[in-house]
Amino acid sequence: MTADAQTLAVPFTGTPSASRRRWIESAGFDSGFFAFSPFAVLPLVFLTAVVSPRFALLFFLLAFPHYVSTFAFFFWDEYRDRYATRWFAFFAGPVLIAVAYWTLVYFQVPRIIQIVLFSWNIFHVSRQSCGILSIYRLRAGVFDVRSKVATNAAIIAGSFFLAFWNIETHPQFGPALAELSPLAAPMVKIALGAVALAGGIALATSLFERKRAGRAPARPEWLFLFASIAIFHPYLWMRNSGIATAVMLLPHYLQYLGLVWLLHRRKFRERIGSTPQQIVQRLSANAGLLVTCIVGVGMSFAVAESVLRHSGHASVFENIYLLLAFEHFYLDGLIWAFRDPKVRSSIGPWLTRYEPNAPANIAATVG
Repeated sequence: MTADAQTLAVPFTGTPSASRRRWIESAGFDSGFFAFSPFAVLPLVFLTAVVSPRFALLFFLLAFPHYVSTFAFFFWDEYRDRYATRWFAFFAGPVLIAVAYWTLVYFQVPRIIQIVLFSWNIFHVSRQSCGILSIYRLRAGVFDVRSKVATNAAIIAGSFFLAFWNIETHPQFGPALAELSPLAAPMVKIALGAVALAGGIALATSLFERKRAGRAPARPEWLFLFASIAIFHPYLWMRNSGIATAVMLLPHYLQYLGLVWLLHRRKFRERIGSTPQQIVQRLSANAGLLVTCIVGVGMSFAVAESVLRHSGHASVFENIYLLLAFEHFYLDGLIWAFRDPKVRSSIGPWLTRYEPNAPANIAATVG
């Protein structure tokens, strides 16, 4: 998920009293789903590593509902024309990705798949952090593009630097760098560190300028700025890069599920529109039903993985899982593309200028 601090600044009429609130939803909601998500998932990691590997089953309850939730946007009535006019991007694109993926699998070149997956994962996760931070900035009334650029650059650069901290232990990336040169991995880390340092200095300068202008970040923005970097902490203390990636993704899943749920709960407060859209409304309005659905999706994939693994076809499930991840990366980039006016007007107000007590047709006020 990505967001743009300038393009999200859509006009909003009425009294934007809620826009002065610094939390996206509330202190409790934001803390659990966003600010402290890098650490909220650690008990799950502890249970799996120390108590019993069977607790890994809980990973399925976050990972696969997160991927599947992307398709909820295809249920929106207002997006029908967008999908119709951009059918190649939304329908042919995923097909081409699938063809390219299975071609690489057929010719047995997993190293390319894993290297691309690792790099895209880091970019995807860091861009989601940039998007959520944009929401906090906009709710604080900061629309300066320079602030957006400095923040995004620092987060992305810092994310890659931390993700490459133990790159030698990555099953595919490590050997690939070693084959180039014994100095390849250290040199890459030094280069990424230099870029991250430059990004950090630019961010510090931007934050100082905001303070001088009386727009210093409030506590929620500070907390999530820290979380945006802290989400990559597993690479600093876990010996295996692959396992560190799995742990790093857990808070990303939690953030995405929280944001999608919040958006749909706000946007579809009434059961209106087509049957598919009413399904989305019903799920977002009923927490019990939503949790049941999440557990059902996660358990379905867990059962499929277990069956395929015990039948000697574990690689089949792995390939399906990786392809689903690639499709999610791609579609997410289209669905949350705030440079598209349609996306900007249909999503932006519900996250940046939302008023809990406003009429349900609040979207009609967007210019």
